[in-house]
Amino acid sequence: MKRLCLLKLLLVAVLSVIHAQEEIRLLVRADDMGLSHDINLAIIKAHREGIVTSASIMPPAAYYEEAVRLCKENPSLAVGLHLTVLGTRQRPVLSPEEVPSIVTPQGFFYENQEQLENARPRESELEKEIRAQIGKARASGLSFVYLEEHRGTPPVVTRIIQKICREERLIYGEGEEINGYIRVKLQPAAVVTGHTLPDGHVVHYAAPPYSDEVRQSFFDTLNGLQPGRWWSKSHPGLYATKADLTELLCDPRTLEIIREKNIRLVSFRDLREEEFGKKTLK
Repeated sequence: MKRLCLLKLLLVAVLSVIHAQEEIRLLVRADDMGLSHDINLAIIKAHREGIVTSASIMPPAAYYEEAVRLCKENPSLAVGLHLTVLGTRQRPVLSPEEVPSIVTPQGFFYENQEQLENARPRESELEKEIRAQIGKARASGLSFVYLEEHRGTPPVVTRIIQKICREERLIYGEGEEINGYIRVKLQPAAVVTGHTLPDGHVVHYAAPPYSDEVRQSFFDTLNGLQPGRWWSKSHPGLYATKADLTELLCDPRTLEIIREKNIRLVSFRDLREEEFGKKTLK
């Protein structure tokens, strides 16, 4: 009798593995939450009405408090931190005097990785600011399950964030593969131009509107997903091409493809539970 029960349990386990292998899982993450009012609203729209399951918040951003409020009002949205040490529109959470090697003389972050590396940033100051951003999120009562970085950063930033993820049992949410989920690019590459002002700040101009071919490419890529685990990053907004993307994320055709292909939408919360187990995270 015991042997029969064990065989049944083994069969159930095998069938579960086979089913998981045949299933299409998709995680869609939205970035830059907190950067502007329209981005905040667009991410919530793309979660409520579309396929976005996770969102990354920028602790130093101007609309951070609004982003936190919206996330608390939408608890089904899995939240992560878009840790920021680049971008001349952003100041650090700490006073610039506390982290002088990672900011410009005006007290803003450097625009890109090359500028930051040329400034010879101190690892201790990078870690101090990153931990301060995490501390700000905790102090605001925000519940988050993953960490990742804004823009391409020096390898030392990745090492610091990954170390903190190990310490705090959080998912590191960047890379071509995240916990077995392979990155797929649903969002068309944005063609933007930038102009550097005399003070070093960079002004960006919107990319051209999505063409019919670009929209069709989005649908074709989604419809072409094969059984497996996939993740994609997106940058919703309510203006210019960001609005085009928000529309695609919520498009009835997008939702129809999800239903027809029986795609299971998952979030970083699911990844964390898979990694550490539900019981250990309570």
